[in-house]
Amino acid sequence: MRCMFCDKPVHGRECMTVPNEGVAHQKCFQANEVMKRTFQHLDISALNDQELVDLKDLVLAEENSRNAPNDDGDIELF
Repeated sequence: MRCMFCDKPVHGRECMTVPNEGVAHQKCFQANEVMKRTFQHLDISALNDQELVDLKDLVLAEENSRNAPNDDGDIELF
């Protein structure tokens, strides 16, 4: 069997099975997990440029709504 990441032979204790993928060296799997840009199963590197901009806008809008002062709907007049 060959590692799905480095294509070198896998055997013994260094072997692990990646569900629905194949076999891999433990260190190759761990290195791949660290290098992936994912957040809660969302592969950010798979997004195209427009999707990435849309995601950024959504995140900024959420941050702004969470950090907004709690005015209870009052409008300040000058």
